[in-house]
Amino acid sequence: MRMNANVKLLSIRVDNLLREEVNDWLKGILENPPQQKFIATLNPEIILKGYHDKNYQDILNSSDLNLCDGFGIKFAATLKGRRIKSRYTGVDLTDYLLKLAKKNRKKVLVIVCRDSLSSPEEIKRGIERKYEVDVEVRYLERNFFEGEAVKNSEIIFVNFGAPEQEKFIFENRSKFTNAKILVGVGGAFDFLIGKMKRAPKWMRKAGLEWLFRLVQEPKRLRRIWNAVIVFPILTVVKSK
Repeated sequence: MRMNANVKLLSIRVDNLLREEVNDWLKGILENPPQQKFIATLNPEIILKGYHDKNYQDILNSSDLNLCDGFGIKFAATLKGRRIKSRYTGVDLTDYLLKLAKKNRKKVLVIVCRDSLSSPEEIKRGIERKYEVDVEVRYLERNFFEGEAVKNSEIIFVNFGAPEQEKFIFENRSKFTNAKILVGVGGAFDFLIGKMKRAPKWMRKAGLEWLFRLVQEPKRLRRIWNAVIVFPILTVVKSK
């Protein structure tokens, strides 16, 4: 996979890859001798945060793979005369990695923030029922890094939201000695276990998932405004 195929938006790298290329790369990581990869799933909100926070920007650009999660990223790239080959949302990535974990019998660890919509028990029960994988779901608490799950798990999901999840991975990845893949996935598990309803497929294809989320959660108005209006305008202005 050519990792140098990318688009820069507000100084942050977006790897421009087909979903099939990403899937092949992920399979290779899990099947080959120990190697550790840090993956970020980028949406307009994350890129805006990186634009205003140089430390966070550097962390995102240090990742092994930056996926295009949000439709707004594809749109902004188009305004700059570039074409993003495909989107790969955090929900879809999490689903695919869990299926790989089952196939390859990999141990999974999900690290959950205290204000997560879904509790560790709900996430664990939902994953075990749907994917039949060996999974531990834990809060980040005292003596966390002394646990066996930290030492043995090969796929690590962090659901703290941005920028906390990427900063946590960057600062602590060396402590996950057996991990092959570490990825921040925000609220992906809320959708996978049915706690939140995902937008219909036609809305996702049309880039209208933000509208569905707004109807579900009106409190997201400011965040959606930044993603849908502010981000593409700023991307064009700063590219001149």
